[in-house]
Amino acid sequence: MLKLTGAGLVVLSCGFFGLILSHLYQARPVQLKALISGLKLLETEIVYASTPLPQALARTGEQLGGVAGLLFLEAAALLREEPGLPAVEAWGEGLEKLKEQSALHLEDLDILKTLGQGLGASGREDQVKNLELAREHLKRQLVLAEEAAQRQGKMWRTLGFLLGITLVLLMY
Repeated sequence: MLKLTGAGLVVLSCGFFGLILSHLYQARPVQLKALISGLKLLETEIVYASTPLPQALARTGEQLGGVAGLLFLEAAALLREEPGLPAVEAWGEGLEKLKEQSALHLEDLDILKTLGQGLGASGREDQVKNLELAREHLKRQLVLAEEAAQRQGKMWRTLGFLLGITLVLLMY
């Protein structure tokens, strides 16, 4: 009975590990879509509403919510707390928070890091161009993420349980 319980725990733990990895692959496209929407919202706030950057970031973060909203909310909070802080530094701190809690890859974060270098440092037209460019790069990453989620997500869900069964067979 003890062996059977142990075998079941091994299969379940490996299966849950596979489900967690699968979830990470499924979460990345969702987060990329949210970031693309967030950049569009930020562009609207900057261009059409002529909102100052801290308020524009805060409104965008509130509308987005979730993990993607953390980037905007953290940057806005830092800009409000320290008025002399450059926007690129506040954006970088927001990216660190996002990095900790998201399923994004380094390539995705690099696109956002590059965008942050132009935020608040140039005129509206340049910021709009930077936001559009970042959205286009994120859209390309989204296509790759969706393909990976399709392939890798299914594979890890199945592979986790199969690995658990294989380990049980090897142990007994």
